[in-house]
Amino acid sequence: MKKSYISLIVAAAVLLTATIGFTLAYLISSSNKVENTFTVGNISISLNETTGSEYKMAPGVTILKDPTVTVEANSDACWLFVKTQTSSNFGSFCEFEIGQGWQTLQQNEGVYYQRVEKSAVNQKFKVLKNDRIYVKDTLTEEDFNALLKNPTLKVTAYAIQCEGMLSALDAWQQLNIIREEE
Repeated sequence: MKKSYISLIVAAAVLLTATIGFTLAYLISSSNKVENTFTVGNISISLNETTGSEYKMAPGVTILKDPTVTVEANSDACWLFVKTQTSSNFGSFCEFEIGQGWQTLQQNEGVYYQRVEKSAVNQKFKVLKNDRIYVKDTLTEEDFNALLKNPTLKVTAYAIQCEGMLSALDAWQQLNIIREEE
């Protein structure tokens, strides 16, 4: 009797284990595998000019100067900047206006920006309005004779991703941090 009682307990334990095992198997589920691929973004720009680098000044003359920034095809959305730097005497002799679409970056003299979306084609942005610099027509021969150093204009272009940047000012500050570290 004791053997049959033990056999009955063993049988009940086996049945209970099988029942729990089948129940757990029934309650367990799995999903399909999700695979992610992470790629590196890309921003590529160039700054070109076809009009040369040395120009003759005369009162009232318009000088053709066409610095153009190109955001290369398939570049990610970016903040595009141009920084214009003039010599201390530039404003006494010449003037220019910034090209269409550029906005002045507040508290950063000579810095202009645009937000550029991703495109499958190259996108070109003229830096100067009408591709021109104007020599003041009020200048005299004495002004030119007193000239100790020729006026200069330097244009530099920068781009940084839009992703993760709160504003153009934030993007410019990030660019400056990166440039300082180089």
